Amino acid sequence: MMSMKYNVNIIPAGIAALVMAAAVGYNECKKEPEKKEEIAIQWGYFTIAPKEFTNIYDSSLKVERSLTLEENCNGSLEINHYASGILLRDSQTEENYILTAEHITANQTYGCKEEGSSKKYIKVKDGSITVAGFSANVIKESEEADLALLKIEGNIADATPYRGKIAGEVNLGDVVIGTGYPDGERPYSISCVIGITENTTILSFENKGGNSGGGFYRFTDQGLELIGTTRGGTTITTLGRLHELIKGTPLEDDYLQ
Repeated sequence: MMSMKYNVNIIPAGIAALVMAAAVGYNECKKEPEKKEEIAIQWGYFTIAPKEFTNIYDSSLKVERSLTLEENCNGSLEINHYASGILLRDSQTEENYILTAEHITANQTYGCKEEGSSKKYIKVKDGSITVAGFSANVIKESEEADLALLKIEGNIADATPYRGKIAGEVNLGDVVIGTGYPDGERPYSISCVIGITENTTILSFENKGGNSGGGFYRFTDQGLELIGTTRGGTTITTLGRLHELIKGTPLEDDYLQ
């Protein structure tokens, strides 16, 4: 089926959730970057099929973490958080994986911030991660890059994996679209790349709680391509670190170009 061509400031009919994100993202990308050097935003025409917008939305899943601490934090031993992730699938085995943020995994300590005191770190007695009710276990992670790849122990009914590729490059000024669960909602977020460092790619607006691990995709003439996952604040993971995480895993052939 031939893909329809859209300008990145024009939202395909029938995808209402993109309208507000486009308005916010367009205004944010027009703002002057804080750095002195000029950044040319890569507006233009890209061949993007409507099904690609649907796919990055449907493959975005909520990742839930439950921790039991050795001592109370804000009066409780139990801590429950949620974040975002991207469903990936091995085409050979049909096994499902989740790409998400490393800081949402069940670490050995938990940073507890109580009112009127500085953050303290409490040992974690037990912890688990679930996706759509199924247990998910870490098979590869990088604390420095804030990336984790989890294998889902079960078959999520009617689950839709990400069907695109991980990008081969990312550049200053690239227009990007993200998905996830900021504040428990499930919107699209449109932004642009305004900085690239060794461990972070910097976007033009700030992410919200719950969006950690959510995917961001660049607009290209070949469609939407994954460039990283949300870290926090205005940053996402770098493309190079994402390539390093996927290399050597069962997903390498399916997702690396």
